[in-house]
Amino acid sequence: MFRFRSDSTIALLVPILLGLGVAFALPAIADPTAPVTVTRPPTEQGEAFVPGTRLVADLPQAYVEEEFFVEGAADLFNYQNDPPSGPTDLVEIAADLPYKTRLIVRRPADPHKFNGTVVVEWWNSTAGFDTAPVYDPSAEYFAREGIIYVGVTNSNQALDYLLGGCRLLGILPPSCGSRYSTLSLPDDGLAYEMMSQIANVLRNGGEAGPIPSAYRVKRVFQAGESQQAGSVITYASAFHEPGVTDGYFVQAGIRARRINGGPICGEDESPAFPDCTPRLAFPDTNVRTDLPVPVYQLITQTDFETLGFNVFGRQSDTPTYRYYEVAGGAHNTVHIDIEVIPAGVFGPAPVQLADLCANEINTTADGPVFVNNVLNALWERMERQARFGWPAPRGRVMDDQDGALVRDALGNVTGGVRLPSMEAPLATYGSMNFADPALPPPLDQFGALACFLSGSVFPFSEAQLEELYPRRFSYFGKVFWSTFSLRRQGLLLREDAFDILNAAFNADVGGGASH
Repeated sequence: MFRFRSDSTIALLVPILLGLGVAFALPAIADPTAPVTVTRPPTEQGEAFVPGTRLVADLPQAYVEEEFFVEGAADLFNYQNDPPSGPTDLVEIAADLPYKTRLIVRRPADPHKFNGTVVVEWWNSTAGFDTAPVYDPSAEYFAREGIIYVGVTNSNQALDYLLGGCRLLGILPPSCGSRYSTLSLPDDGLAYEMMSQIANVLRNGGEAGPIPSAYRVKRVFQAGESQQAGSVITYASAFHEPGVTDGYFVQAGIRARRINGGPICGEDESPAFPDCTPRLAFPDTNVRTDLPVPVYQLITQTDFETLGFNVFGRQSDTPTYRYYEVAGGAHNTVHIDIEVIPAGVFGPAPVQLADLCANEINTTADGPVFVNNVLNALWERMERQARFGWPAPRGRVMDDQDGALVRDALGNVTGGVRLPSMEAPLATYGSMNFADPALPPPLDQFGALACFLSGSVFPFSEAQLEELYPRRFSYFGKVFWSTFSLRRQGLLLREDAFDILNAAFNADVGGGASH
């Protein structure tokens, strides 16, 4: 027996209900309170694989990091029509399939420092293993605010890496051993109900859950970046559970992912699923903008120009939805000073991310265009909207003409959310980068991906800087007014503004300074 769902009528009523201030619930696909079992990983079978380049030990506040296994059963859905009539045009094709995955909880050591918010990241699997591109650029902000962060393995691409013992790039010795040998996710499509169940146990699990009862959870936000941003779009659009998730942050992603690679219902029969035919279908590209919880979507210059996200179109703001484009921003979120390969593998020194690329690198976390400043501000605005109903600042888009970004005389893109590094530039910021042609295999393949997703920095000459900033105060003044403008827009936090102004005041720029 197939189970169908269509929310077309609800979609028509939402704007009216929002306007009247009426609370409503979208019909649930499945019960998020379905029982799950939370256990600790086995000891002495291998080390934990910890995604993220910001270690808990490096955070300015005391944080605890713990890994858990979560197992339960979830239903598998696909689209009823090909192409789908909408994101909720779903049919259940299998019920109660068992899964077992893992998650890592990072929480304040002192429960009194917890602010009530849990951020759940769908870990990204583009590299072939779990990465944490939502956590990395905002880790310091999460810690400063007392937010609990939870990352979840949600795809077979990353699960295969864990099951294989965690062999980085296929060349380093396996470090996880058999630690993850019992994990299983029969189909990526199970992740949607699985994440509802995980969000629910994080919120209401008590002593049986991965968050101790001393931490009173009041809000749960879900987020993903790049490929897994597409998963969050699909989840928010078709699997939103009232009372389970309070907001969604779609970072550097604009296209929904199909639920799974299996069949959709049709006239032909399939041995695996009777009354269905194995055709692939994709949902509507964009995230729903009529949800009763805040949904923020942010893309960068790299996303628009290099990855071609512009072809999927932009969406207009609604009372609960905002769309932002950050000029000069890069897709790659990681910190530049991380060790990609430890010392002794490709030489006596460790290989860092910046060593992989042909040009000077630009990333979300380490700039010079610090997109993480905007992310931090929007995380705070999402919390305010969830708590008090205060809408986020209006969305902003980059200038384009016939689909091509418009650039100023310095080669930098105009329009969009503009950080001080764009309003008082010291370089031209390109949308993509390239791997250093001297990289040995297989490092060259990893470099091709990491650099392609990063931006390039082409510093101005001393003569250009002298012309742009003839007096000592010229540069700082532009940074100050840009910072002040972003603060007024609600797109920059006070703490990040202070860091920007402090760096600009101490910069050796303007008025004949030596460079």
